[in-house]
Amino acid sequence: MIIIIVQCRLSSSRLPRKALLPLGGKPLIAWTLEAMKQVPADRYILATDADSESELQNVARECGWECFAGSRDDVLDRFCQVAVRADCVLPSDTIVRATGDNPFLFYEAARALVDEMKKHPCDYITWTGLPHGSGVELINARSLIEACGMTSDPYDHEHVGPALYKHPENFAAVLLTAPSAWNHPVYRTTVDSYADYRRALRIVRAVSGSKTVRKPYTAEEICAACATAAVTDPVLCVPSVKKGCGTGHLRRCIDIALKTGADLYIPASADLAETSDLLEEAKRNGLESWQILDALPAPGEYSLIVTDRFSLDRSLAQQLYAAAPVAAIDEGGSFTGYCDYLLDIIPSYKLSREANLCNSGFIPLPKNRKPECGGAERTFPPTLGDKVLVSAGGEDPAGLTVPAAIAFAENGKSVTAVVADPAAVRAKIPESLQKNIRFVPPISNLREKLYLYDVVVTHYGFTAFEAVAAGCGVVLLGTSSLHVVLAQKYGFQVLAQDALNANAVNGLLLKPELLYPESPLVRAAAVETDTLDSFVLKLARGRRNTCPVCGTVSGRENVPDPIAARTAERTFRRCAKCGMLYMSWTVDAAQTEYGAAYFFDDYKKQYGKTYLEDFTSIKAQCVRRMSVIDALFWMRTHTGGKIRKSSALTPSVLDIGCAMGPFLDAASDAGWQVYGTDISGEAIEYVQNILRYPAVCAPFPDFDPAVEFGVGQFDAITMWYVIEHFTDLDSVLKAVSGMLKKGGIFAFSTPSASGVSAKYSPETFFAQSPADHYTLWEPGRAADILKRYGFRTLKCISTGHHAERFPAAQKHGMTPHSPLHSLLSCFSRFCRLGDTFELYCVKK
Repeated sequence: MIIIIVQCRLSSSRLPRKALLPLGGKPLIAWTLEAMKQVPADRYILATDADSESELQNVARECGWECFAGSRDDVLDRFCQVAVRADCVLPSDTIVRATGDNPFLFYEAARALVDEMKKHPCDYITWTGLPHGSGVELINARSLIEACGMTSDPYDHEHVGPALYKHPENFAAVLLTAPSAWNHPVYRTTVDSYADYRRALRIVRAVSGSKTVRKPYTAEEICAACATAAVTDPVLCVPSVKKGCGTGHLRRCIDIALKTGADLYIPASADLAETSDLLEEAKRNGLESWQILDALPAPGEYSLIVTDRFSLDRSLAQQLYAAAPVAAIDEGGSFTGYCDYLLDIIPSYKLSREANLCNSGFIPLPKNRKPECGGAERTFPPTLGDKVLVSAGGEDPAGLTVPAAIAFAENGKSVTAVVADPAAVRAKIPESLQKNIRFVPPISNLREKLYLYDVVVTHYGFTAFEAVAAGCGVVLLGTSSLHVVLAQKYGFQVLAQDALNANAVNGLLLKPELLYPESPLVRAAAVETDTLDSFVLKLARGRRNTCPVCGTVSGRENVPDPIAARTAERTFRRCAKCGMLYMSWTVDAAQTEYGAAYFFDDYKKQYGKTYLEDFTSIKAQCVRRMSVIDALFWMRTHTGGKIRKSSALTPSVLDIGCAMGPFLDAASDAGWQVYGTDISGEAIEYVQNILRYPAVCAPFPDFDPAVEFGVGQFDAITMWYVIEHFTDLDSVLKAVSGMLKKGGIFAFSTPSASGVSAKYSPETFFAQSPADHYTLWEPGRAADILKRYGFRTLKCISTGHHAERFPAAQKHGMTPHSPLHSLLSCFSRFCRLGDTFELYCVKK
């Protein structure tokens, strides 16, 4: 006999009553029951407790299942009671166990497991490698009853399976590696928390959209949904919904949510009058109600939080930063240090901070444009038409719409004015002008209707740039002193509040060519280069890093480390505790592959020859480095000023990141016993088989040198352009200290964040810093950091001198053989301004 038992109760502590939560038009538990009904069996039983039975039994019956109530907390006993009552006690009788909080079970995998149980008779069998929440267990019923009487461990009684597989002395358990089609252990499909439930909602939307779900999902459908961006990297948008800040922030976030599946945070305190209407319109366009949150998320629920607030306050900035990486759009507040990424879309004015990226091409531009509008090469109409649109935003906080409409109407223009309450406003207009002014409520999809007007009167914002792209004349309203300054800076004609009259408008209409701004920035914004929604998805794949030395993200409680630099791909901070410059956030989370292509194709693209072709010149540098280590090692102890060097002693050196062994070769020539480690299998194979040196393919420090080499400690440990690649430098330096003998030498080389490039061209330096360089070392700070791990600096050598990178050399067009080149080269060496450096330390 085969019986399938699904356990479920409604008193879950983390997410109470989750089994009845709606999912795709039915209770969550129904998903589990319907999926497991696809597995052939003799009985299908939902095992619950007495408190939950009355609410769950109706769902069970609708799905064709029996319902049994047993112990609330002793799930093992509950299963055994079900087995006994179902007469499932013969040696060959089998229980298929599943849990009710797993709506996305792989029923195909469950079927296959039944067949595997026949091939491998045992007490317990399951697949390994399935998504967390998609697997089942097969249990020999008689063995389970026997195990129940043998264990009193509360864990065994709560989780059922451990009563068997935790006791190999009594029971046989088989763990089968799942086939590749099902083997996706990084996916999570269970529903254990509210964040899990929201993930389940996203999975259903990815597979079924808004359609009612009729049948269980296949494993292929579930895996495909789990791989979508909305599921793997969920995004939360936090717009401004504050009265007086306009509707543009909310509209932009709604657009992102509709196109990416992001969620929206709309607090109960929102006092923007248009909020409800805009959200209802968004729901009609596909936004789900569950995508709207009124509480901030817990840490880890989202991959990215996008803020569009105009200005973040400290409290909200702290809460968002604690929850997830934060990308802020057009953020003008004082707390941008909490933002991992800053994106400026609409050009602003005199911001004291630098953005990661400024790109007006993200402004969504209208597809409908005037025939004479040809982008940057458009021709102006010979005369200005009479159709004028006045739209000062959804709120019009400065109340300029009506005065502007009157001023243009007094000049004989046919005016359409966007207001919240057309009937109430019309009563305030002089009767003589009413025939020239038409008041309308907010216009849906306004950007695609701008081309119908000759002049668009608005404030500094999206509509202004959209109108330029549509080929309209543009007049901006000075809704604030900042708006006036911005309008003038970027070439727009602006009507200040105290000059909003017919005469001022007439002056503008006499010079229609001025209504078409020619600012390069405005013209660039009139050509859409990318979509904001696709860029947000790119940012969501990014990663925040802690300080590799201290392992923290903040210098003090709730305060991030200060920003050192921002680039289009990365953000850098300086640790407030240790002073280390580190990459705190990166959009490029991919790891460099150090295979054969790296040493041959990639290396040749950069240096013009393969690594092996360059082996001799690389080794020459290693010979110089080895001479320094050799001298420091033999001079570390002395008597009466004489060097004590025993020919009987053969010192040992471990080269971490040894690549294809040029340093090992140089150290061996110097009489040292050499050992190497690297993450490249191809490199280690070359070292072992061609150079014949002991080496291991393993990431440092995840190996035991005593096991691999028979050597517990070394006289020297080296890293040549390796130390900057570690995200957890603390464990690395502790391991180096532990593997190094007292008085031993630790030497490494790394790019310098104090060299000529960083000093005179910091923007270029940070922008060109490789994606896998997580620390940026400065010679002046290195000694204090290394002192933490028991090292004392003996020697620092500035390398990588580039005289041509000095401003004076670039200004005067210096040639390599000019006197200026020689002078700057000497200056660089004297001041230690090389773009790389080598550090030699001793373990105290």
